[in-house]
Amino acid sequence: MVQLTRRNFLIATGWVAGGVTVLYTLRNRAVAVAPTIIIPNKESGAAWVQIRSDGSCLMYFTRVEMGQNANTGLAQIVAEELNIELEDIEAVQPSTSDIAPIAVTAGSMSLTAFSRPTAMAAATLRESMRALAAVKLGEPLSMILDDAGGFQTADKRKVSYADLVDKDSVMVEFDDTKPSPALYTFDPQRSKKQVGRDATPIGIRGLVTGAAVYTADVPMQGVLYGRAIKPPVRSARIASLDTSGVAETSGFVELVRQGEFVGVVCKTPSALDAAMSKINVTWDLKIPINQDEIDRLIDVDAEMADGDLEHVLQDEAHRKDADWLIDLRFDVQTQSHAAQEPRAAIARFGDGSGAHKLEIWTGSQDPWGMKRFAAMDTGLSEDDVVVYAKRLGGGFGGREHYEVERDAVILARAVKRPVKVQWTRKDEFTASRCRPASAHRLRIATDDAGNLSDWWYGYITGHVVFSRERLPGWLLPVARLAGDMGVVKGALAPYSAPHQRVEYKDVDLPIDLGVWRSLNGAPAIFAIESAMDELAVQQGMDPVDFKIAQMKGKQPRLQVCLERVREMSGRRSLPHGSGYGRGFACGIFDDRSFVAVSADIHVDEIAQEIKVLHMCCVQDVGMAVNPDQLRAQAEGNMAWSVGMALLERFEVADDEIKSSNYDNYAIVRMSDMPSVDVEVVDQPSIPPAGAGEVALVAGPPAIANAIRNATGFRALRLPIAFADISS
Repeated sequence: MVQLTRRNFLIATGWVAGGVTVLYTLRNRAVAVAPTIIIPNKESGAAWVQIRSDGSCLMYFTRVEMGQNANTGLAQIVAEELNIELEDIEAVQPSTSDIAPIAVTAGSMSLTAFSRPTAMAAATLRESMRALAAVKLGEPLSMILDDAGGFQTADKRKVSYADLVDKDSVMVEFDDTKPSPALYTFDPQRSKKQVGRDATPIGIRGLVTGAAVYTADVPMQGVLYGRAIKPPVRSARIASLDTSGVAETSGFVELVRQGEFVGVVCKTPSALDAAMSKINVTWDLKIPINQDEIDRLIDVDAEMADGDLEHVLQDEAHRKDADWLIDLRFDVQTQSHAAQEPRAAIARFGDGSGAHKLEIWTGSQDPWGMKRFAAMDTGLSEDDVVVYAKRLGGGFGGREHYEVERDAVILARAVKRPVKVQWTRKDEFTASRCRPASAHRLRIATDDAGNLSDWWYGYITGHVVFSRERLPGWLLPVARLAGDMGVVKGALAPYSAPHQRVEYKDVDLPIDLGVWRSLNGAPAIFAIESAMDELAVQQGMDPVDFKIAQMKGKQPRLQVCLERVREMSGRRSLPHGSGYGRGFACGIFDDRSFVAVSADIHVDEIAQEIKVLHMCCVQDVGMAVNPDQLRAQAEGNMAWSVGMALLERFEVADDEIKSSNYDNYAIVRMSDMPSVDVEVVDQPSIPPAGAGEVALVAGPPAIANAIRNATGFRALRLPIAFADISS
């Protein structure tokens, strides 16, 4: 038993600047440009939750918000453990100086990695408060029962959290010899009050009323406006630069040149636009930027004809001379993140009088990474840098890098004034780290009973996690020897065959690549589910029955999703007439989340268009902490599915990026959006898994399979155009 003053209690739990205790396991710290990777443990949440003197709860968000509303789910867990209402929690997005480093928000890992540490933090706080209640009520600890917002005795004497937290002291017991507190969230026998119910996302009012939630909204006295020129690819070097007339622009402040970096600072955004329009630059490229070069680099047939591919994921009694019933090549396009909010950052260097020498406001998936990178970039210590994390208007894996932040830091340091940098829409496309194009060769054979006997899948794609500049140049080739964790997503099928081989190669493409929603999961599963559908059709079998049979009982959760989505779709009849079809697909994301999707489509010969009419989605991500948000994530992924299957294509030609805005990069509009039904399979005894990227893996192949059902046309290339079907 340790008696602490209130101030020392706050210091011990990380709520006073300078008193944060590092309670995390941090890996890859020495790698300059690697993301922040944290493995939370049971002590990790010590600084995340606090009961205040008025009995309310103050909670630090541990995730960056970009529409996934994972923090709302984590807050529901806190409310469940503390026996309070969600509305009793005041949620705060911490700066990088408020708490110890937290992992990059990515990979649909928020609930998977943070639900248990969050529950442990809140439960430990609850039991510490229970001990205080026992003293105050003069009862044995075992006689102190839970009550809303506090505790009660058997004879209904009550004490609230507010009664237990005063200005004098807080008693906290640290005793590792005692068993861990009961976690209400993960007790399948407990009747939940907060977890498992729909909850309004925290902060939603600010979004719909236009509150200042994004970086561009941050008010800053004396701020200037800056921007840097963006090359078509980061490996490009300036061949010629003409800045004549820039300095004469009304409102011009300074032209900044540091090696390949060229930026301008002006007094107003309009002056900045005018100044930037006067800069003319040409680039030296290491590799030509055109689609033919991309196609050459990912030519899977040429590579497999020359021998085995570089990496082997699966090799079980593989035979190359099987009687292949399916031997198909699938090509998947390059795609851009195309986030709605062009990224922005504000950098301000202090005058030495404050606690920090550099402050950065930004919407980044990795605020602690930005802190680390900015310190290295400026030569400051990490203690001298603070990053204030703002909400993102879309991330999807594209905002893990030190980019717009670097622009702001360089320009602010040059002019010794705070500088706001907001990328233009063209910058977002030109400097985008795209999901790479890929080519897939899939061969399948069956035995006399029609069951899978041989499976040979090879594919080539660009680097994902180990893309250029992710690691130091000398380290990248070494890291790539072990295989790219993003490139292998989705490559192992859920179907059983006695003879299987899965191999791949990842290559450098002439455009910038990186993490994109679901990584390689969506392209790989598009190929797998399309091939399996084609095999079922050719054998005259129902595709759903065939896929379930080939799982051989080894994927019960995926099987349930597929069976339920068939039942859901069957409630709606397809219209009579030609051109209507229904398709199914399923998939597993990262071995922890399961999904099945159906798509109803119409190929309209008169309008010469493919229209997705309706989609059903059944998703099993374990415990459904907030079912409404799970449905919302699935609905969003259905929109992404339509885009990937029918619309989106990142265009490059003539050594430049052609896709520069929504007029030449098609995304889903309201007129393209089908109606959507979503069912969440709740598994209260299984810890929650990710949902943000899951449904996308099954949506595009469901649409392609529906087109096959309607027209007999097997789509081998994405996106699918009406002209492909009619040709």
